[in-house]
Amino acid sequence: MSDLDAPIPRRRGGELLRSENGRVRLGWRLSGFLAMALLIVVLGAAVLPAGGQSGSVALLAGAVGSGWLLLGLEGRSFGALGFHLSRETLSEAGKGLALGVGIGSVVVAVMALAGGVRWSSEGGSAGAWLWGGMAATVVLALPAAAEEALLRGYPLQALSEAWGAGKALVVTAVAFGVLHAWNPGAGLLSMGNVAAAGLLLGVVYLRTGSLWWATGVHLGWNWSHGYLADVPVSGLEVLDAPMYQGVPSGPEWLGGGSFGPEGSVVATVVVLSATALCWWGPWLWPGAAVLAAQPLSLVQR
Repeated sequence: MSDLDAPIPRRRGGELLRSENGRVRLGWRLSGFLAMALLIVVLGAAVLPAGGQSGSVALLAGAVGSGWLLLGLEGRSFGALGFHLSRETLSEAGKGLALGVGIGSVVVAVMALAGGVRWSSEGGSAGAWLWGGMAATVVLALPAAAEEALLRGYPLQALSEAWGAGKALVVTAVAFGVLHAWNPGAGLLSMGNVAAAGLLLGVVYLRTGSLWWATGVHLGWNWSHGYLADVPVSGLEVLDAPMYQGVPSGPEWLGGGSFGPEGSVVATVVVLSATALCWWGPWLWPGAAVLAAQPLSLVQR
């Protein structure tokens, strides 16, 4: 057989881009998601006023916009991302908020009983506290929604569809911990606890398919620490409640030091316990709007 008669080898460019079923490979999809999200963040930083909530607005727009686009290219509705608009929206956000406040409050209560946090009195009134609590909810809502869309939106469900829920949860939880590695006072225990919180948030999302649920839990956790207990949140003092001031006390592994409750071993035990209850319990399920939107991945029991 001459060289002219030899079979022409297939080009492998298409195989690098697409899998055997014809879909764009996971790595390219995730790279595209991050690139588009970063582009929107950069553009947002250029047009939005500096400071305040601008960074969170840009990140939320980038994560939601790129996630919606990728899902749309696969023929899925925008609601598949998790921020669906339906009669269930407020209910899911409210339930998530209550769950987050409950888990965060249990952490602080156990720490207080063990001597890991105490409070000193300050000036203020009950009316000022209520008004401040509502304002704090608004301040914390955007960053919570932005981080959830970035990690628990398209990336988590795409990873879960391709690799299974377990690996997807671990990858996104570790990424969540790494994102907080440069916060003031961060250490191995605090990073591990933030990753554990990411695991909890990922479980909530995969069991409900709702970013309203996940954002509510995230917001409730931060609000219960930053405002209700008036202690640092991930090393940041972003809020100040009237009438009292929370102060970490005792050894750092108990009180969390300058990082706040997320630096305490109490948070490790409570968050992992809550994660197990949410994963194996019958309390979380997707609503009708989520099922109709058909996200890439759900874990139903």
